[in-house]
Amino acid sequence: LLDWPTRHRVALGVAQGLAYLHHDLLFPIVHRDIKSSNILLDADFEPKVADFGFAKLIPDGVSHLTTRVKGTLGYLAPEYAMWGKVSESCDVYSFGVLLLELVSARRPLEKLPGGVKREIVQWAAPLVERRKWERLADPRLAGRFDAQQLRAVVEAAMLCTQSNAESRPAM
Repeated sequence: LLDWPTRHRVALGVAQGLAYLHHDLLFPIVHRDIKSSNILLDADFEPKVADFGFAKLIPDGVSHLTTRVKGTLGYLAPEYAMWGKVSESCDVYSFGVLLLELVSARRPLEKLPGGVKREIVQWAAPLVERRKWERLADPRLAGRFDAQQLRAVVEAAMLCTQSNAESRPAM
């Protein structure tokens, strides 16, 4: 079980890794497969973004590419899943899903009775609207988390997972 400080450190480390890929390289790299299984933790629980098999280099001056959809259901940004439109905001969306997963320990896509599937963003949105921040936390944490940090992480996740790609923040 990862404690809250470790989860928070993982979230910050992944954000720093994505910011590096998107903003610190000569040509930005869009990972296209940000998910929990592609975040490796070293012996000190420092996160490393891994598996660049689906990564795309974005040429200078190009806002997005259109390509064949690859990645994992539950993490895919709507514009990418529907139209194959790849941009940095696709990774931002996936990062938001990852944040919700870190906070709640829920799967990004869950199967409900009757075979209906629900994305973690759909589960979280009503709780966020009602400002029920603590109900989003992994119950196994038993209240051992910084409430302000939890709220900040959840609010960041909801900004990152907005359906309109232009409304999402940059890393």
